This record gives sequence, structure tokens and C-alpha cells, in this order.
Amino acid sequence: MMLVRHFYVSQIAGDVTEVDVQVILGTAQMTNRRLDLTGMLAQGEGYFAQVLEGRSVAVAALMARIRRDPRHRDVRTLLEEPIQRRQFARWAMGLVQRDDMSAAMRDAHRHGCPDELHARRLMQALLDSPP
Repeated sequence: MMLVRHFYVSQIAGDVTEVDVQVILGTAQMTNRRLDLTGMLAQGEGYFAQVLEGRSVAVAALMARIRRDPRHRDVRTLLEEPIQRRQFARWAMGLVQRDDMSAAMRDAHRHGCPDELHARRLMQALLDSPP
């Protein structure tokens, strides 16, 4: 069984409310438990950044659904890699509010990441406690 990590950023559709975000989170937690997916969803002003971990076929299927979801605009993959173990093993899906990281999320959405190291640093920064 090959495990992968997929890290992407997307623009949040203009009509998405905080209630919608809670619905997304609740649905993700149920779906991810069933599909044995783990990860983290970060929300900044106008952007989502998400890390998904699991079997490659399950992650690919979920990414296809996310790309079709009208609540996400212009999904941009920043990092996709095989992994030996999960970084988010205990999170069916956790939500992290990071308005302080909105500029970094916007830049990654517009320009991508120059390399895997930059993508990993952004992923870690989203997890670190806000200042």
C-alpha cells in the first residue's frame, strides 16, 4: 500500500461562509475516516491550504472531487510525494485558522513554490502557532 502526501492551495469562492467551512470540515472528517485519509485544512483570508495523506488512489479520488467543488477556485498543487509515515496520523481533518499566513497562501496560489523545500516550509509554517 503506497502512501502519499498531497499539499495544495486554492482560492475560496466568494460566497463561502464560516458555516460552509464548518460543513466542509465535518464532511471531510467523516469521509476521511471512512477512506483512511488524514490531514489538515488551513484557512486564511480568501484561501484554503490543505494537506491530505493516505493511499494514493484515495487521495487522487478526493483531489478530483475537490477540483470540481465550486467552493474551491483554481486548485494548485504545491507538493505531491510518496511518504513512509503520516505527519497527521491522528487528524481525520483538523482546521487551522491562519489569517496571518494569508499573504504566503496567496503567493503560493499565484506563483506556486519554487521547490519541494519551499512547499514543506510553507506546510510547516501553517502548522506552527501564530505569533
